[in-house]
Amino acid sequence: MSTRAWWLVGLNLLIPGAPQVLAGNRRFGRFALGTTLLFWALVIVALLAVLIGGAAIIPIVTIPAVLWSIAVVLGLYGVLWVICAVDSFRLARLAKATTATRVGVSLLAIVALVIAGGTAFAGSYTAGVTASILAKVASNTVDITGPDGKPVTVGPITGPVNILLVGDDSGDGNAAYGVRGEALNDVTILIHLSPVSKSVTAVSIPRDLFVAQPACGSNPAVGQARFNTALSRGGLDCVVASASALTGLPIQYAAQIEFDGVVAMSDAVGGVPVCLVTAIDDPYSGLALSAGEHTLQGAQALAFLRTRHGLSTGSDLQRISNQQVFLSSLMRTIKSSNTLDNPLKLIALAQAAATNMKLSTQLAQTSTMVSMALALRSIPLERIAFVQYPSHPTTVRGQSVTLPDTGDAAVLMTALANDQAVVTQQLGGAAVANGTPKPSSTPTPSASATPNGGVPVPLPTSISGQAADQSTCSAGQTG
Repeated sequence: MSTRAWWLVGLNLLIPGAPQVLAGNRRFGRFALGTTLLFWALVIVALLAVLIGGAAIIPIVTIPAVLWSIAVVLGLYGVLWVICAVDSFRLARLAKATTATRVGVSLLAIVALVIAGGTAFAGSYTAGVTASILAKVASNTVDITGPDGKPVTVGPITGPVNILLVGDDSGDGNAAYGVRGEALNDVTILIHLSPVSKSVTAVSIPRDLFVAQPACGSNPAVGQARFNTALSRGGLDCVVASASALTGLPIQYAAQIEFDGVVAMSDAVGGVPVCLVTAIDDPYSGLALSAGEHTLQGAQALAFLRTRHGLSTGSDLQRISNQQVFLSSLMRTIKSSNTLDNPLKLIALAQAAATNMKLSTQLAQTSTMVSMALALRSIPLERIAFVQYPSHPTTVRGQSVTLPDTGDAAVLMTALANDQAVVTQQLGGAAVANGTPKPSSTPTPSASATPNGGVPVPLPTSISGQAADQSTCSAGQTG
């Protein structure tokens, strides 16, 4: 009887249904055994598809309908396995076995139940949550149009693309942020992502940049206006049109993120480490940090990105530099923790995005998001640059604004148009090198080039910023 108990419980672990065929209800056993064999066949087919198709299979697997099917199959198989496990334990007749066998078989049954059943249910839950997230993302999209007035349509990402990330200061109705006025795009970042040159360049456009803006839908063009008014003029599509007109670059994808999105996404990566040379005490954003190292997430991360009065000049240009300190550390955090290879972390990020972001129709497609994640994963930190669109502060008709330095901006935009990586030669006004300064000046091919990537273009000193592998600190109010 002891041998019988070990065999029956062990068989159920390996081949659910086999114990019932041998010593129980054979009709149920044949059904369970057939289901198990079918399940194994599906698993083998899936593994072969992954081995043969590689990354190309991911967009298919992440279609919501396919994910829901996987969730149902795994859930039903989990239920069947639990039923078989309980019935096998009954068939073992432990009352007639030795004490040692009763203890050992019971432990084996419990461990097997937790591992096998838990894996099936966890897989079912993960597939269902992912499908729900993707469906939610797809239901909250907006079309963006090109210069011809037609919706932008693109195929799979095989070459360089431009993505516009827009930070909306409206608070999306959350009373925690107080009474907000019109929705402004206070943060606008144009991201050039290229799997060809193995580079990413994120260009922050100052909110007070005083430039012409094109017509947006029913809104006529304006001769000069602050750049952050584009969102209130005509929504995300208007910001895309204004950014494209300013930079001369086509923009294929766009995303609009609310305050709560920043909070959720910083939580999803487990916080972002930053350092301060001097303390920040900003009652306007609610940020109070001492000098030294801090790991920021949630509302504190949002306050750090929003703070302006906590910096030495209180200007938006310094805030951009402060944001680059945070974003560079964020990229190092993502790379070091293998976030792009961790399904659970990717799901957490996707949940944050689904709830708090509005994506352009093309960006919301699963194949696009997967392509971007795969492209970003292969790009080294030193080829990821955060730069500030060159401008200089001035006053126009009593307004404090910044005007573009068009000559130096042309150097940056020409490099991006030619799909070249760039390197800055000075940090922004709120950033201070942390530790040994990274060598600057003109890069050498041996130090900076990557296979098929080329040597980065050195930018004029009016274009400040940093690479993602540069560790920097925020200067704070008196730094």
